[in-house]
Parts: sequence; structure tokens; C-alpha cells
Amino acid sequence: MATHTELTGLFGADGVARVPFDEALASGLSEADARTLSEVGVPAELPVVFSMSAPGEPEAFTLVPVDTGEEVVEVLCLGGPADSTGMRFCLDLADGYVILLDLGGDEPSAEIVNTTLADFVEFLYRFALRLVETAEADEPELDRYTAELRGALAARDPLALSDEESWWSMVFDRLLAPTR
Repeated sequence: MATHTELTGLFGADGVARVPFDEALASGLSEADARTLSEVGVPAELPVVFSMSAPGEPEAFTLVPVDTGEEVVEVLCLGGPADSTGMRFCLDLADGYVILLDLGGDEPSAEIVNTTLADFVEFLYRFALRLVETAEADEPELDRYTAELRGALAARDPLALSDEESWWSMVFDRLLAPTR
């Protein structure tokens, strides 16, 4: 798991947002998620993939009630894909999943992005690290690094990459596609 020091080393001190532990607990987060938000934090911006200041509502760190049709669940908005007004990454407070909530259609829909908040932060960190570490790489090195990264992340959170249509599969296939 990435540490706060690693995140700030990559994103800068102002590029990582944290929430005080007691405030996170009071918002309904589990102890593990409250520790992740207070001790590690979340990157504020990762081009294309994630932004805490994505246009539209809800804003990052806002509690949002979501009607699933069976019940109303509380989620904590984390941010959204960088240029998307209708999609938000949210922490499901009941199950601990990070979901991608699509608010753009007639009926909101959601997909599980990561099994835990810690996994989500790790995926963002490792994706950004890959961009930095491969900036000077040739095509074979880039492809090898990307394949190793995908394997490591799939081992960490198998659900995140188990479906070809999942968010992280799309990120790898479209943004980190092998060069051929």
C-alpha cells in the first residue's frame, strides 16, 4: 500500500488530500477507510483518470444518499474522471467498495471499481508512478512494465480487472495499451 510520503513524493504536498480521522469516522467510514483517508490520503488529480475537482456535482468528500431501488445507501464522493460531469467515484459506506456512479442517465447506475479504498488509492498511485517511471522507456520496456503492473494490480484486487468492460480494464486497454 502506498504511503502518504510516497503519494506526496509523486503528486506534491498540495496534490494529496486527507480528512482528519475523527471527521472520517463521524461521516460513517469504517476504521480502515478512515485511516486510509487520514494517514495516506487521496491524490487530488491524475490526468484523465481522476480529479477531486471534476466539473459538476457532487463535490469531493460530500456524503450522498443513493437510492438503489431496494434501499437508500450513503456514499462518500471522492471525485470523478477528470473531464466528466456525470460520473463520480464514491466510497460505498455500507460495503466499503469504491464505485463509479454514473449520474448522467435517467437512472443512476454504478459499477464496482475497487474492493477497498486502499486498493483505489494504490491503483491511482501505481498508475501515476508508471507514467513517471516509463517516461523515457522504449516500446518493449513500456509494454513489459505495463503488463507487470496489470498483473500486480490484478493480484492485489482481482475484482477490479476481472471484467474486460470494467473501469480499470478500460484504463489499461485505452490509456496504457501495448504499443504495436
